[in-house]
Amino acid sequence: MNRVQLDILLWRHGWAWPLVLVLLAGAALAHWAVVQPAQQRLAAAHADIARLHALRAAAAPVRSQPVTLVSAQAPLRGASPPELVRQLVALAEAEQIAVAQSDYQRQDHPAARMLQFQVVQPVRASYPQLRRYIASVLRELPNASLDQVSARRDSVAQGQLEVKLRWSFWIAQPAGAAP
Repeated sequence: MNRVQLDILLWRHGWAWPLVLVLLAGAALAHWAVVQPAQQRLAAAHADIARLHALRAAAAPVRSQPVTLVSAQAPLRGASPPELVRQLVALAEAEQIAVAQSDYQRQDHPAARMLQFQVVQPVRASYPQLRRYIASVLRELPNASLDQVSARRDSVAQGQLEVKLRWSFWIAQPAGAAP
């Protein structure tokens, strides 16, 4: 094709077709160089995940754990409210968390023959200290429940959080005990 024929072809059909051909070639090159290897890596990652799930399922089959319910007649393993407060303070001190003051509230549930002892603790601690403290209280005191956590920090650079923890301790009352 000589120069005159090329000029006539461009004059008849315009510059859009050569531009489209160049863009189409670029898209094919991008697919071949970028998208296809990424799809292969994604397929390999999915295969690895499926293999790991199969290994995990084979190594630790799911077993149903028997659930034991605590009746009102069986006393919950727990201590009296003053002992619970001492244990809370000891666990906080073990994590180097100072508890300045705590608010306490007692609530009777006569129908269930249970005593709910609520403790609100304002503490200052770092996030890892707080996590360890909460985990240790829930591990050491099985009749405890963490009802509320509210945390506040003035700036991101501040290392410690101002946290308010609200705990409930459930203690079974003896059958003849008056509320």
